[in-house]
Amino acid sequence: MLQYHLMTIKNLVDEYKFIGEFLNHHWPLKSANQRVFARTMKIVEELGELADEILTSMNLQRKSKLAKFTQENVEDEFADVMASLLLLAIELDIDVEKVMKKKIAYTKDRFEIEEKDDL
Repeated sequence: MLQYHLMTIKNLVDEYKFIGEFLNHHWPLKSANQRVFARTMKIVEELGELADEILTSMNLQRKSKLAKFTQENVEDEFADVMASLLLLAIELDIDVEKVMKKKIAYTKDRFEIEEKDDL
């Protein structure tokens, strides 16, 4: 039976650490710098694919692409971008939860966004 599992940033990072180890084992590169470069280029590739799907969703592509559009494709490409970002963060030893909390606090302070009330 499929069990509901709350997906946290920590869960995502843990899952992608495992995936990253698999990728590094099956497609080894000579150095950490090469892995960082490869992960960065993968983000660029995936972001381009997401942009392509968004353009398609806005009817700004040729008819053959428009005919194949689905919301699921947009979601899949979005997930690929997120996955690639997580894999790069792992290579760079970035604490994703910590830096995102810091960025949220900075953004709220910068734009004077008040804390939302707990409902």
